[in-house]
Amino acid sequence: MQCAHDPLYAINPETGVSIEVFYADRALETFGRCGAGWFWWPRRRGCSPDGSPTGPFATSYAAYRHAITAPTNA
Repeated sequence: MQCAHDPLYAINPETGVSIEVFYADRALETFGRCGAGWFWWPRRRGCSPDGSPTGPFATSYAAYRHAITAPTNA
């Protein structure tokens, strides 16, 4: 069973880059940005990510769509 805020791992079908979409709030960590929401960053499962996450987004789908279409996700 998957919880509402479990991270999502996917691979960009055009670039082959692995991405993680995840939820963060003030109780967890907002990476110095205001507000809670969904974030994404390129990373390999089980490895630390490089750089800061992108977000916040209102929904996991919005974060995922941005990750797939972002020009920096190449």
